Order: sequence, then C-alpha cells, then structure tokens
Amino acid sequence: METSFMYGGANMAVCIECGKEFDVAAVRRKLSREYYKGVYDDQYPDANVCYDCALPDISASWGTGEDQIKDMGSGWDPD
Repeated sequence: METSFMYGGANMAVCIECGKEFDVAAVRRKLSREYYKGVYDDQYPDANVCYDCALPDISASWGTGEDQIKDMGSGWDPD
C-alpha cells in the first residue's frame, strides 16, 4: 500500500499509527517551531507519523509529555 501522494501540491502521507492523512511538510514546520529544526526527521526518518501521533512521543523526549499538555487545558496553544 502506498503511503504518500501529492494532493493539491502538498506531500500527503497516511499515518502508520492512526491512519489519518497529513501534510508531511506542515508537520515538519510545526514541530520545528516548537522544538528544533529537524526534530521530526530525527524521530521519524520515514516521515510516516502525523503531528497528533508524533507530538506525545517527541514531547516525552523533551520532558513536556502528553500529561502536561492535558494539564494546561484549553488555555494553551502550542503555535
């Protein structure tokens, strides 16, 4: 099964964890702004995990895990 394709000029992929389609470049940009440039490629060299599934894993590596995100409630915006 092919996991990436072009859609509207974006490099779309299908997440191996949740099955959701996602824009690989957008996930790279968003995580690079939150952590450091290249963090997504360091963790997921095959670029096969969406932002929602990658965030808890990357956050855990940085000591800002999913529990802390939940504790922040709706008043926290990671952008």
